[in-house]
Amino acid sequence: MRVEMLRRAAIGGAAALHVLACVTQVHAQDPTGHVAIEAVASASVSSADDGDPFLIFDQTSTIGVGRGWDVVVRPWARRMPGGDWAAEMYQLQVRYSTSTHIPVRLDAGIISSPIGMSTLELRPDVNPTISAPFYYFVPLPAFDGNFDRVTLISGGYPLGAIVSASGLHWDVRGGVTDATPTRARNVFSTSKGPSATQFVVGGGITPVAGLRFGGAFAAGRYRLDMLSQRTMVIPDGSYGAQFATNGVVAKGTALPDASATVYNVEGEYAVGYTRITGELVVDRFETMIAPAVSRGFNLMAVRTLSPRWFVAGRTVRASTPVLVGATAGRRIAKSAEATLGYRLNRTITFRAAYQGSTSFSRPSWQHAVAFSTVWSQRWW
Repeated sequence: MRVEMLRRAAIGGAAALHVLACVTQVHAQDPTGHVAIEAVASASVSSADDGDPFLIFDQTSTIGVGRGWDVVVRPWARRMPGGDWAAEMYQLQVRYSTSTHIPVRLDAGIISSPIGMSTLELRPDVNPTISAPFYYFVPLPAFDGNFDRVTLISGGYPLGAIVSASGLHWDVRGGVTDATPTRARNVFSTSKGPSATQFVVGGGITPVAGLRFGGAFAAGRYRLDMLSQRTMVIPDGSYGAQFATNGVVAKGTALPDASATVYNVEGEYAVGYTRITGELVVDRFETMIAPAVSRGFNLMAVRTLSPRWFVAGRTVRASTPVLVGATAGRRIAKSAEATLGYRLNRTITFRAAYQGSTSFSRPSWQHAVAFSTVWSQRWW
């Protein structure tokens, strides 16, 4: 169930090791105290990037403070091919869990995204393929001449509060976050955009073991306190009289706030040594011209061949409207990956893969071979 997946995704490593070792020693004296630490590091290279490595460092600590309360700290950093470094706090939250007949949990702070299935599998040691769905990170083109840097759905971690509950065959959740699920927002960055309250609800059913269907919905503003970035031609009557007088919105004009609605449907089926997962995302953005509807899907399958060997495949597709000059059109981006993995031991995994992709600006396919090494370790 999603609640259990969220629990697994949150447990891991966080602050400096010597500080955490001190915390562990303190809690060793307290029978109610508990510390879980997990660190992950990955390096991948692709022929598309001339072998320039892509690096990820991810560490999470979950510290039990008693009476059902935990503190989760998760710093994260990455190096893109080309040398661009970035770091942020993926999680910095408190969690409260009840031990009642129907378990209820509260997550508050910088939390795991409450919408989107693949956000739970972006960590390199959990993701069976080398690449993640591109629509979590690649911005959508401008809908009406203003580039908002929104994605189909974000792989970031928002500031918010979510209450969730689960039973044997169901799970539900709901709450608020400070940013649309279509845009990552680094709370500690000086260049972060303004906050905008979002309302999120979701849930799922598990009719039989190994099979789950779920969905989620989020709504709130994605564009606020923004000025027009370029002169735009607006058809008369498309957005009211204030923009229809001469058919042109001048650069620097204050734009009205606009909202985005995100719909997510997901499914998972596991039988024997095979697991299949998929998600469909549909976004509706208010724009200066007409509502822009972007959509995409991600389908993945993984098969365990032996205790050490596995194969995985993923296909991803996204389409979105775009304004080129005064003409509206639609663009499509796709990707596909076939992966062979080898688990050297519990700590190290090697992967090799074929990767193919198009982009919103490049319709022709680009082909590449990629390799990755993932190291992960858990301490209790």
